Amino acid sequence: MSKKTGKTGGDDLHLSREHQELKSLWHITQSLYQYLNVDDLIRHIVRQITEVMGAEAASVILYDEGKDELVFCWSTDIPERLDKLEEIRIPPDHGIAGSVFKSGKAEIISDVSNDPRHYRTVDAATKFQTKSMIAVPLKTKEQTIGVLEVLNKIKGNFDEKNLNFLVTLAPIIAMALDNARMCTELNRAYRELQLANKDKDELIAQTRNEVAFLRREVERHYRFDQIIGNSEPMLKVFRLCERVIDSDITVLVEGDTGTGKELIARTIHFNGARKDRPFVSQNCGGIPDTLLASELFGHKRGSFTGAVRDKKGLFEIAHGGTVFLDEVGEMSPAMQTSLLRVLQEGEIKPLGSDHSRKVDVRVISATNKNLERELQEGRLREDLFYRLSVFSIRLPPLRERVGDIPVLANHFVTKFAKKTKKPVRGLSREALDALSAYSFPGNVRELENEIERAVAMVTDGNFIQLSNLSDKIRETSATGIQGVQLRHSLKEMVETLEKSVLVEKLREHQGNKTRVAKELGLSRNGLMKKMQRYGL
Repeated sequence: MSKKTGKTGGDDLHLSREHQELKSLWHITQSLYQYLNVDDLIRHIVRQITEVMGAEAASVILYDEGKDELVFCWSTDIPERLDKLEEIRIPPDHGIAGSVFKSGKAEIISDVSNDPRHYRTVDAATKFQTKSMIAVPLKTKEQTIGVLEVLNKIKGNFDEKNLNFLVTLAPIIAMALDNARMCTELNRAYRELQLANKDKDELIAQTRNEVAFLRREVERHYRFDQIIGNSEPMLKVFRLCERVIDSDITVLVEGDTGTGKELIARTIHFNGARKDRPFVSQNCGGIPDTLLASELFGHKRGSFTGAVRDKKGLFEIAHGGTVFLDEVGEMSPAMQTSLLRVLQEGEIKPLGSDHSRKVDVRVISATNKNLERELQEGRLREDLFYRLSVFSIRLPPLRERVGDIPVLANHFVTKFAKKTKKPVRGLSREALDALSAYSFPGNVRELENEIERAVAMVTDGNFIQLSNLSDKIRETSATGIQGVQLRHSLKEMVETLEKSVLVEKLREHQGNKTRVAKELGLSRNGLMKKMQRYGL
């Protein structure tokens, strides 16, 4: 009996450590838009790393391509040694940092004194004794830009879990640095254009618009807070996105209204090879054929009443980039035929034109309908269905990832508190429980609207209470099981009740799965399977 208890304690310790690492990753990704200054951002990140890793110091070393040397740029070392570090230059083929930079492979060095690669000049200059180290390369999609070093584990030794944590974190740091570089280049280009000949006003104005467009899209690209979720259903979505990012495969995003289908499409585009080309979107629902055809394919002057000049369509504007078609299942049969021509031949024909034009675009479509049912009932062409659904990604409704509700809710509180300049301390436990118990038929969009309303209702400097939430949320919280009986199918009602019980018991026992399983009459393994099923 004692052995079983000991194993359970080890599991809880392991889970506590993973929870701390996930919490740190979440805080760090939130920092990407909270810190406007890259120096403040990276200093914050290395402090977080040092704390969660239980290490003595951490440093970010970047490669200076012009001088062909590695330079210490940020560190958690004490102020007396920081000046010394900033003066040190390391040849890219020297030291452990140079080796990791060249190889692009992360390493754990348990005993630095026995490693001949160790660049002892650094220790001598700073009077710091390096005993052990994890060194991880910082890579963008194009190149390795530096190395992250974490030094001297205070208790125990660095292990593979520490290494995996840093390998997960390194792309976030590299992304932030690359974003800062891109913004610097954009600002420099803009300043150079301001000094150009005044006679080129039209060119300057055009370039200014392009720079502003790129800046907005770069900012949008790097703000991971727009897609939040660490539940198993969302992790599955992220894994599917990663598989199609580097290809031109046609993608169909399926999901209920408000689940964030366009955000997924933007994530795929702005992380892929077409990220420097336009991303354009068009909702195909409830639009007359002539207007939709004009928007997508363009028109010639005089082709219909009101067509007073030639107009490019979105497919032509997005040449080289991506076209996102929302609610594609709403298209009429005639428009389906025109879209199929684009997908098959890569050609468009503007309204009123006698000539087709070649376009190179990636098509990502989205729908809240069951397209297979639309196909069976004759409302969707079979050949178009197979063209659109080459690779499908299903976005789960919020009720299938209840575990993401607290994270999303707190994110929206921060967003709207900042937007309205209103101090809000967060959400009370009762308010969070009520939000988690509600099914959110409008999904993430409905949750966002609910929090925006709650921020407007709460008094400055206080927590959002249950009384600040809308009637439908409070009624769900108050009626409990009765509320479950009044909606959805029997299967959905049973699942909602089961999920609510699990959420409540996990909260009651502060996440102790052994106690929860015992109280509910489940095995620990059975509880874990149910938690995975409901995204808890």
